[in-house]
Amino acid sequence: MNVGELKEQIVSLGFESDAVLTDSNYTKVIRDGINRALRRICVEFPLIGSYEVSYDGTGDELDKIDFSDVSDFDVLLNATIEKEVDGRIQVLPFADFKVIQDKIVYINQDVDGTVTFFYRKRPTQITLTSADSDQVDIEYKAEPLLALLASYFIWIDDDREKASLWYNEYTDERDMIFATSQTPKTLSFVGGV
Repeated sequence: MNVGELKEQIVSLGFESDAVLTDSNYTKVIRDGINRALRRICVEFPLIGSYEVSYDGTGDELDKIDFSDVSDFDVLLNATIEKEVDGRIQVLPFADFKVIQDKIVYINQDVDGTVTFFYRKRPTQITLTSADSDQVDIEYKAEPLLALLASYFIWIDDDREKASLWYNEYTDERDMIFATSQTPKTLSFVGGV
């Protein structure tokens, strides 16, 4: 979905004419409503980013990774390690690190393998200068939710009843997506050394 398509949907849901897209009273309200909706939706339907770091197991100091240097970093989710075990490459859960202030990670360099940190990405904000052809940064299955929630934020001052209608439709559609989405299967490891 691009910004132009999203704006058209919002105008339609507001039962407005295209003139609101150039009306200075509405342009900032539309931008802010879209960004509020993006932030909320991306918490429930996150865009996942990854950050890899490799170690050879020979270090004896702590390595500091500052995720505030990663431009789209929002929240650290989890980590895996890829390493050779009994002649086979395996990807295993990894938790041998310490997180400080939600964005600084300390990891001991004596780790042997490639550690991949997975994080929730911050969506790219829509600005007043965003082109209509710019793509909206949102998980594909959550695209139908964006216009509904943004319309709620945008039209609430004009017509509470209309805005409430779009919010209720947003929650119904969100719940339907959750109900029909496959949940990840848990793995169980048997045996060991």
